[in-house]
Amino acid sequence: MLKKWWHNTVGYQIYPKSFQDTNQDGIGDLCGVIRRLDEIAQLGANVIWLCPVFTSPMVDNGYDISDYMGIDPSFGTMDDMKELIARADEKGIKILMDLVVNHSSDRHEWFQKALQDPCGEYGKYYVFREGKDGNPPNNWRSIFGGSAWERVEGRDNLYYLHIFTKEQPDLNWENPKLRGEIYEIITKWMDMGLGGFRLDAISHLKKNYSYVNLPPDGPDGYKLAFEYINNVDGLSEILREMKERTFLPTDALTIGEYDQMRPEEVEAVIGENGNFCSVFDFSHTFHDVNGEKWKGNTRALFNDYRDKLFQAQRVVGGRGMLCNFLENHDKPRCIDRFLAAADQNRYSIRMLPVTNFFFPGIVFLYQGQEIGMRNYPKVRLEEYVDKPTYAIYDRLLMQGKSPEEALEELNHASREHGRTPMQWNGEKNGGFSEAEPWFAVNPNYTWLNYEAQKEDPDSLLNFYKRMVAVRRRADLEETFIYGEFLPRYEKEDGILAYERKDEKNRVLVLTSARSETAELPFEGKVGEILLDNYAVGEKDGTGTAEETYGELTGSGNRLIVKPFQCLVLKLG
Repeated sequence: MLKKWWHNTVGYQIYPKSFQDTNQDGIGDLCGVIRRLDEIAQLGANVIWLCPVFTSPMVDNGYDISDYMGIDPSFGTMDDMKELIARADEKGIKILMDLVVNHSSDRHEWFQKALQDPCGEYGKYYVFREGKDGNPPNNWRSIFGGSAWERVEGRDNLYYLHIFTKEQPDLNWENPKLRGEIYEIITKWMDMGLGGFRLDAISHLKKNYSYVNLPPDGPDGYKLAFEYINNVDGLSEILREMKERTFLPTDALTIGEYDQMRPEEVEAVIGENGNFCSVFDFSHTFHDVNGEKWKGNTRALFNDYRDKLFQAQRVVGGRGMLCNFLENHDKPRCIDRFLAAADQNRYSIRMLPVTNFFFPGIVFLYQGQEIGMRNYPKVRLEEYVDKPTYAIYDRLLMQGKSPEEALEELNHASREHGRTPMQWNGEKNGGFSEAEPWFAVNPNYTWLNYEAQKEDPDSLLNFYKRMVAVRRRADLEETFIYGEFLPRYEKEDGILAYERKDEKNRVLVLTSARSETAELPFEGKVGEILLDNYAVGEKDGTGTAEETYGELTGSGNRLIVKPFQCLVLKLG
């Protein structure tokens, strides 16, 4: 594998609206990101993924862009953006912007012109079709619920496609002129010094426009026709053109939101000459210990989580780099998602991030993950603010759930849990803003906050810092980036373990979801304990193997693993 500048990425995702407010309007802003660059650098991150800050009516919190070359006033100005890029670069941090080009906002100038003349130049930038028998062109369901087609006002039988909300009309990527406009926008941003882009919903650019009704998959009569709107034949050609026209000449880091990557596609998607540098590993994104499948059984979930992660690595097989993560803006908080309430303790919440942090590929943390921010269940539906949340609630009612049951499910699974404001200190609104925040701060900010953990050597925050430092240690970094990936103890209940190995190092990463001590067969010698969630504070990674080896091994070549322990061991 040819070495690239981005191969050592330890990324930090920021949801700007909830990160840090500096102008006291209750909304986070770019100046807030600038203010907190030192904290991000101290964590050890070298790439920031910035969720959308483009001009937007905010129907989908910025994922509905009305001007690709503008900064939304709620976040600041273009000068603020340029300053952020420059100040981050001084600290060795590259900025990735979140690019949304499957669709635009319905307020975008292109779409407004398209509505005036759907058969004209800008009408061809979108997907307009005639309805059938007084109905939409077909019975596709939007990902956010309801028909994927919206009737054009004033035209009885004309509809436009939107696979997300009706305010997010899909762009027509069959149109070379539209593609050229997007490529020009990308190039202009790269010229400003960006490190690259995270590409939202990028596997949806190509559609299979077969206008036949499909067997409904719900009582609403619609069908979520994923096979017609995701990873459709011909997508790779579009992505290849985009790469060659924009990303390749600028040496950009590109991370695609590209689910359902088939084994035969790996090299074309993330290989040496693939369309992206990396894509997110979605293998764990449907895991929720509170869901019907797991019913609070942490260990059963953990076994399946392990098997899915290992399978994803086997599919890639060293041909490219996945992006490994536990949290993002579209998911509940990982502690509440992976660990049943009875299993949440100081050891388990440190064990969890270690599970995939040393995998091949690049890694991303999400704001607040490093201090262990939690879900914030609501008493009333009206306390949620995200439009898709209400669509999910309606769908749950349609499926026969009571209002109480539907709210309970949202309280476990809503993506809005990842969007509560960052908890910086124990002061008003967690130090996020002096004004009323756009979304309520979790009341636990009084004790769960960055400032409270900063000076505590035994805090979760400082454990994350040590974990990042191990991955980026000069004598180990290349092993973690390019070394072999060798699963270990695959059949051991509640154990997720693997080796990273090259000609210089052998490192065993072992995590346990067991609530009792485990004794595992072990051959060899521990050269150095790099990380141990049972060590206190500064003892992590500093003790010699001789000092603590007796705690790790018993007689008969065994490894003694304590409840919810994680160990990163350099083997002799």
